[in-house]
Amino acid sequence: MAPGPSADTPDDPSADLHPRGAASDMPIHPTGPDLSVLVPTYQRPDLVQALLDRLARQSLAPERFEVVLVDDGSEPPIELHGTFPFQVELLRQANAGPAAARNLGLERCRAPLTLILNDDAVPADDLLEKHLAIHAEERAKHGGAVAVLGTFHFSPRAVAASPFVELLDRTDLLFDFSTLKHGERGNWTQFWTCNISVATQAIRDVGGFDPVNFRDIVEDVELGWRLERRGVRVVFREDAHAWHDHVWTRETYFPRGARLGAALTRMHAKHGEPLALRLKPGERAGPDFLRRAQATYEALHPALAKVEDVLARIEVEHKGRPLEDALVAQLAQAVARVGAVPFLRGVLTERNGVDPEPVMRHGPAKGRLTSIVIVSYDALESTQACIEALRRHREDAHPIELVVVDNGSKDGSREWLAAQPDVVLVANDDNRGAPAARNQGIALARGEYFVFLDNDVVVTPGWLGRLLWHAEVDARAACVGPVTDRAAHGQAIEFTHGDAGRDAFALARAASHRRQFRHASLLSSYCVLVKREIALRLGGFDVAFSPWGFEDDDYTLRAALEGRHNRVALDVFVQHKAYRTQAKADRHTQLLARNWERFRAKWDLPAGAKHGDYQALGALLAADGADPRVRCEPLIHASASTAGASSASVSTHESGAPASLRDRVEPCAT
Repeated sequence: MAPGPSADTPDDPSADLHPRGAASDMPIHPTGPDLSVLVPTYQRPDLVQALLDRLARQSLAPERFEVVLVDDGSEPPIELHGTFPFQVELLRQANAGPAAARNLGLERCRAPLTLILNDDAVPADDLLEKHLAIHAEERAKHGGAVAVLGTFHFSPRAVAASPFVELLDRTDLLFDFSTLKHGERGNWTQFWTCNISVATQAIRDVGGFDPVNFRDIVEDVELGWRLERRGVRVVFREDAHAWHDHVWTRETYFPRGARLGAALTRMHAKHGEPLALRLKPGERAGPDFLRRAQATYEALHPALAKVEDVLARIEVEHKGRPLEDALVAQLAQAVARVGAVPFLRGVLTERNGVDPEPVMRHGPAKGRLTSIVIVSYDALESTQACIEALRRHREDAHPIELVVVDNGSKDGSREWLAAQPDVVLVANDDNRGAPAARNQGIALARGEYFVFLDNDVVVTPGWLGRLLWHAEVDARAACVGPVTDRAAHGQAIEFTHGDAGRDAFALARAASHRRQFRHASLLSSYCVLVKREIALRLGGFDVAFSPWGFEDDDYTLRAALEGRHNRVALDVFVQHKAYRTQAKADRHTQLLARNWERFRAKWDLPAGAKHGDYQALGALLAADGADPRVRCEPLIHASASTAGASSASVSTHESGAPASLRDRVEPCAT
């Protein structure tokens, strides 16, 4: 049976603690101390003094241990008051975090064993003697080196001060002591430097702590990982008691999760250890992992605030009385679940270089220009309805510019567009097809985002702000598309409300599906938002698919092959008007059949793959390494004149924009 708690469990760790003896008069053991106690500290002089006073009560003879205290840049610097019966050395450094502080202290540790304590530790009177005895016992029974982990439950004072601390103490939400078994050997995930001892030379042999990658969190378990590779395993002993005299709050607990996620991501990058990111053996932290992480982060985010509200209420209602077992279990489950939100925030921030939290809390950035690129060809009424809706639903926070490429219309579209003061018009003399026309629009677009919009699409209230939210909350999002009443790739939903009910339907949809999305390999380009950096990296649409058909599949597939993903914004509805004539519908059916073969050949799909059979793309999307087909370059070559190219003119009502353009468009190499 495991031994019970020590009889000297402190009711008040700060009571009846007085310095004893003088360090200068302390007898030095002829062969040096048996144990070095290493303590980093920062801005907590009272806790340091209390810890030293408590160490003065140790049952271990004072000449058998030393204390190495490292002040990590406290202002004002830590000063020691009184004298102590043991050797104590106070070192100072500019603030660099506990990993660097421990490394500095390790340089001065003289004993064969080092016990690492937090500065807020309250050691039992026999703690140091226990650590030495346990190491001797382990050597006698099993041989080899171990790291001895003692207990670190919260102190009675801290538990009494806060129901949240009691919750942490009784569960595995902070330290997993509640599930550890006395005498059991664990692994690196339990190398917690709150109350742990290990051979001093073993730490030095693996290079000490890594303060570059792990300044103030994960530095302990990462060291434990390296020690384990040298044969040092963690053994838990609940008879080596220390208490944690620190009142944690939810305001510090949840932000710690973000730091933890970021640091464990760095650990995974450094060592390839799947357990660092809670992956199964052999599982990769690749695009699929990041897609799941992003989806989970967004899905659980609303619940985090609710749980925080519950914890705040519990803090008031249960102050001064113990939590019931059922309530502890319920709260533990809820906190563990929403704890994934800050953790995954840290993972995503570290991997993507962008913190998603500001967008989650405050929405997309304001003032960034979006270029709306529209292709027009003999459909004046549709073009007018499209542009009028864009004007009607402008959002002050999200400015737009309209770039329209007219492909030789003969129905008055060109003249009407030229008269619009807010339209930059590229007027081609003939029909160059949708891919080439969009590439002309890309060449003129000035925005940080591009939206490729068919001229038979009618946008709805708030459409752009919500698309931008999806684009900005997910740093790996390449293309974002809405749902509509006519589209491929699962973007079509039922809509029977007509023009009069369109806006109300869109607003109701936005409310019922707020911030919901699904990942997609391919999107239709009736309305698709693309980050400028992605659009420029891709190079444009592949004119091998001219005049129309599968250029959008190809474009969004290339975006996905960049190691990114596409999103369908389920809370954004735009209307995609039906074909105005049967002849146009029939022509598009023919083009789809022809260009499917081009798409299939370009992406090496099976020869017998039928129109729309994308199953073989799965292996392509899962493959490692860059695909040379991702970038179409060069797509646009501006020149004064090009043999065989039809002319185009650019008109604008804004100063500084191009006055003329002649270009040649080439297909991608396949």
